[in-house]
Amino acid sequence: MSEHAKAGAPSVLAREWARLRGDFWDLGMLSWIPLLLYALTWAIFSGGIARDIPVAVIDQDNSAVSRQLARWLDASPGVAVVARPADSEAALALLRERRAYGFMLIPRGFETELFNARPASVQWIYNGQFSSHAGGLLRDVRTVVSTLSAGVEITARGKRGAGAVQAAQQFEPIRARLVTLYNENTSYESFLAMALIPSMLQIFVVVAVVTTIGRELRDATVPQWLAAARGSWPRAVAGKLLIPLLAFAAQALLFLLFFAVLRGWAVAGSVAAMVCALLLLVLAYLGVGVLLIGVTLSLRNALSAAAFITAPAFAYAGQGFPVLAMPPLARAWAEALPLTHYLQLQSRHWLGGAPWRYGVADLLILAGFALGCGALGVLLLSKRAGRADAWGKT
Repeated sequence: MSEHAKAGAPSVLAREWARLRGDFWDLGMLSWIPLLLYALTWAIFSGGIARDIPVAVIDQDNSAVSRQLARWLDASPGVAVVARPADSEAALALLRERRAYGFMLIPRGFETELFNARPASVQWIYNGQFSSHAGGLLRDVRTVVSTLSAGVEITARGKRGAGAVQAAQQFEPIRARLVTLYNENTSYESFLAMALIPSMLQIFVVVAVVTTIGRELRDATVPQWLAAARGSWPRAVAGKLLIPLLAFAAQALLFLLFFAVLRGWAVAGSVAAMVCALLLLVLAYLGVGVLLIGVTLSLRNALSAAAFITAPAFAYAGQGFPVLAMPPLARAWAEALPLTHYLQLQSRHWLGGAPWRYGVADLLILAGFALGCGALGVLLLSKRAGRADAWGKT
């Protein structure tokens, strides 16, 4: 690099730093505001597992066995029996008011049917609008009912002369051994918090880039900006992006350290791949931001486009609904988002323990977003943003 270029770059950086120091909110968007929202997101899911979800029990039998079933249900970690309504109508009212998310109906004659060796059943009615609630409740209810059923059957077989071990083997001759990999406790902290924070990060990155360049266009200060860069558009853009790059790269590494060290979700696979993935995620969205402002030449339009691309990105990233199961158009959009490729890397390397070579393709795609979008954005700015008719737009 020539001495001329070396003298130019610090001027752009110094000008940008002076602007940020004079703007409390812009500086906050690079520092305390993202950190505050990351902390809030983590706090929401820090409990890891949903506990004590309210349910109701209608005990029409009012027998020793039915009361035992209700007690076991209440003792289950994910369930809290908060009401014992008299009938289904009252229980449905609790569901509509969201004072309960499901109710169990134990019919009359429940104990009698069991003791007479006849099939007995209970009804479990739940609110399917809340899939996370419903899934956890259904798992706990099945566990409690299955445990009680097994106990009754083993006791009955024991009374007919079978030993305890023999009775258990006769009751369940085939057993499924279930093994949960990578997220053994089904923790929402690792499932959602660790995916939502990078999703928020990409929003802040794009908004920061669009804002810092878009204001030069809106305020018609492009000549001063270019003068600080000695007329070089690549240097002008690089000077603008250096502070956001450092700020968000530091936040990305802080995210990694917080969950891997402080929270104990150690990286099971390649730490180097995770570090590269986080830095490339930041670089990719820096490139996207430059491209958006280069295409629109308008702060308002670029911010609208940034919201359209980044805000719903998590929904397409395959964490809530599998990418492979999406319709072709939705899947194509998902694959066109850098966040999708990053979260695949995170799932694969952080909790899945995959070696670094399994993430090379996604790392290259992220690098492609950074270089391709960034280069095209700088090219568009150099061709279009230097004209006076491109300035002063809101």
